[in-house]
Amino acid sequence: MIRLLVILALGLSVGHAQNRNDEIHLKATVRAVIVLSDFSGTITPVHFDPLFALTVRIESANPAISNFRPGSLVTFAIHSPAQLFPGEGEAVKGKTYDFVLHRTIENGKVRFFGLQLQRP
Repeated sequence: MIRLLVILALGLSVGHAQNRNDEIHLKATVRAVIVLSDFSGTITPVHFDPLFALTVRIESANPAISNFRPGSLVTFAIHSPAQLFPGEGEAVKGKTYDFVLHRTIENGKVRFFGLQLQRP
């Protein structure tokens, strides 16, 4: 009986360790913003209703993760530039921005969401 309880407790702790939510702070330079239907290539979805493809060059990521290495080009599937860049209405090509991106890991599956400008 005790052996069964120990096995169950270990199984629960391992399953719990696989689930994680965190924030990634990115510094990235805008390369392009286009309508998602015109984009061909690999995208990283960050919104449940993406309409645009935002391509950026990663300058830095904290914490460092393999998906966003400095110098790499990454394309995020976003809902709209107006929502992501309030006040500017759209991304300025060539401008470097500080972003916050949320990541969740559930049962080994990684999902990114909630890309937004980092507020000072």
